[in-house]
Amino acid sequence: MGRPMGRLSSRKRFPVEVLALGGAALLACPGASAQVRDPAAAEALFDAGRAALQAKDYDAACPKFRESYELDPAPGALLNLADCEEKRGKIATAWSIFRQLARDLPANDDRRPIAQARAAALEGRVPRLTIRLAPGAPSDTAVQRSGIPVGAGSLGAPLPVDPGEVQVTAAAPGRKQKTFTVQLAEGAQAELLVAPEEPAAGGGSAGPALPPKEGPRAGGSSMQRTAGWISAGAGVVGLGVGAAFGLRALGKKGDAEPYCDEANVCAERGIQLQRQGATAGTISTVAFLVGAAALGAGAVLIFTAPSSAQAPAAPRATVGVVPGGAVAKVIF
Repeated sequence: MGRPMGRLSSRKRFPVEVLALGGAALLACPGASAQVRDPAAAEALFDAGRAALQAKDYDAACPKFRESYELDPAPGALLNLADCEEKRGKIATAWSIFRQLARDLPANDDRRPIAQARAAALEGRVPRLTIRLAPGAPSDTAVQRSGIPVGAGSLGAPLPVDPGEVQVTAAAPGRKQKTFTVQLAEGAQAELLVAPEEPAAGGGSAGPALPPKEGPRAGGSSMQRTAGWISAGAGVVGLGVGAAFGLRALGKKGDAEPYCDEANVCAERGIQLQRQGATAGTISTVAFLVGAAALGAGAVLIFTAPSSAQAPAAPRATVGVVPGGAVAKVIF
């Protein structure tokens, strides 16, 4: 971060209206403008934070800079907090604080170009997650990302998040909450469709169900054939999915080549593309194996079923390959 930025070299504080920096500072230091000032405690926490930072104990340093700023909001504490958050991997948090400092510091403040340069350097490393309601989800679904409410204006927008695991929940009246987990690497962009759990089947007061009527003995043949067609249809779907992800794996491999030299030493983007290709290749292999097994099992059930006077109509399975995956449909 260049030369250390101490509090004594940055005693000028933000006015109250500037303390409400929006996303970054409010998220990093809620209530900073509402607490009683304690400059002495803020100074001690700042010094302790600098010592922990130099010892590379970032999990201890960052909270100290945060509390120092809350007790006495000097921009130097906020600048050190952003530096600390970057060092412990919270890229989006650091980027947001640097951006706010670059925007709100006076033009003649020598910390402003530092904040601008640090924000620009982090821009491409910030992961972004787009959350949308899945088709059929209730319009009053309440969505939260890592405990933070995601309002209607945020749905569909690529919002910056820190790298690592992100948990998203969706809940609605009459539905159980459903939790989704996403892993995001630096610079990754992902889209997530969310919806609460489906409502429980039945109303709950209809009483015990009657046992089904026994059908004719010949129905066993029909049931076996139906099971065979279902298994065969699932096998076709599996083969289609395997083909789709196989094509995706080849595509990712080709996309990574411009980022790698002849010795296969790759830049960060090339490594990410190679990992995505490897994941797609694994999914392709598993889908092919499962699809082939299901298709074989279906064939055995169909051809070993006893003949009946009226065989059921055969299901139709169709598979369509689209960019990034496959769409399968089985019609009975």
